[in-house]
Amino acid sequence: MTKHTLDISQRPAHLKLRNKQLILCFEDNKERSFSCEDVGVVILQHPAISLSSAALNALLESGAVVIICGKNHLPTGMLLPTTTHTELVPRLMAQIKAGKPAHKRVWQAIVEAKITAQANQISDPYHTRLCHLAKNVKSGDPENMEAQAAKIYWSAYFPDRYKEGDKRDPTSESLFNSALNYGYAIMRAAVARSLVSAGLQPALGVHHHRRNNPYCLADDVMEPLRPLVDKTVRQIINLPIPDGGKLSADNRRQLLSLLTHDVTLGSSKGPLMASLPRYVSSVFRMLTKESNSLVVPKF
Repeated sequence: MTKHTLDISQRPAHLKLRNKQLILCFEDNKERSFSCEDVGVVILQHPAISLSSAALNALLESGAVVIICGKNHLPTGMLLPTTTHTELVPRLMAQIKAGKPAHKRVWQAIVEAKITAQANQISDPYHTRLCHLAKNVKSGDPENMEAQAAKIYWSAYFPDRYKEGDKRDPTSESLFNSALNYGYAIMRAAVARSLVSAGLQPALGVHHHRRNNPYCLADDVMEPLRPLVDKTVRQIINLPIPDGGKLSADNRRQLLSLLTHDVTLGSSKGPLMASLPRYVSSVFRMLTKESNSLVVPKF
């Protein structure tokens, strides 16, 4: 079942718990209720949001992820559940014991899947060039095919942005970059939630290893899904630019809908959120050498 994504951004609200239901109370005394078990992601964007510790605890116990946003509506923090899998300790030990060869094989599969997804977004001659790079990714990607593909992909997929000098820059506040940052943050949160639900530790990455990053594995696993965000961002920037050139509420809703976007995973098709657990499971099987292939959502 696809879980709800609650985006509270338009008006003040107080979140509380009543009879195991999450209650959203608004200033006009209107209320909305959700079963905590049916909530997957809660995004707190409005500056006048308050919540009880009971509501927060119930959400985390049910496996939801809570995202806090700043004044620019971009995520500044994320809360994840810690006890959502019956084999948490054995899986954590399996992660720790996975050696460098396993990490390198997983990263090879991730990079190959990412470049292939990028190639599928663009036409020739760039498509053929990226497909060639994808086929030549080696264990651990020592030749950095990921970066080579990025140089081709970004200017080919967003030619107008690059001609105007509005290149990919995570620190930029342009509509283009703000939309990418927001979309990637939502995808990262969804992936991190699936990792924790599977009993995996998001801080133990296979390629990303920054000491101050508690979501290294999430950053690894989400790489093949980034082109899905890019696809939606391209749709956004091709629409009339909103006043001020800032990310609008409609833009954010469009990016949030990515979590319910239909993807193909093996022989099955369904919402991305429902497909992530199987994708994460295939990552774990590669780490433990139970499988030699990665099953990645295609869109």
